[in-house]
Amino acid sequence: MRYHIRERAWSLREAFVVRDDAGNPVFEIQGKFFHIGDDLVMYDRYSGQELVHIKQRVLSLLPHYEIYRNGQHWASMHEQFRLFGERFKVEGGNGMVFHVNGDIWRWNFTVSDNNGNLLAQIGRQFSIFRDSYAVDVAPDVDAPFIVALAIVIEMVKEHHEKKEQHDFM
Repeated sequence: MRYHIRERAWSLREAFVVRDDAGNPVFEIQGKFFHIGDDLVMYDRYSGQELVHIKQRVLSLLPHYEIYRNGQHWASMHEQFRLFGERFKVEGGNGMVFHVNGDIWRWNFTVSDNNGNLLAQIGRQFSIFRDSYAVDVAPDVDAPFIVALAIVIEMVKEHHEKKEQHDFM
């Protein structure tokens, strides 16, 4: 299944929608803006049920996010300090490890499990909507979890851009 997310959507308003290929709203993301660090909640657009809660761990050398499901810690996602290879590492609360590889500036990533199975592709080239990127999730893979990973990648990219602007001045 393919989902489309508008780039920098949360910097424009407090809530944004994730759409399917037909343009139908599937998930809604709401941010808590008077909060230290990023704090976002993903809801099922039809039932209103909270699906995923994303919180930034503020005291960390490199960007680090915690992902919660049903109030329980689900996974930690952090950027790797590297020249080549894995860009992000995701460690599930159940011991599972996921790998996110790709280029943050060209906006092209793959998500795989520890066995090398491709779970998703994230990239601009897949999206049919302007100023959006697509998250192409493999069958039988937890779509809200993968969409949450894509949102974390976008937040990390935005933090890098803000840091470069600040360093430039």
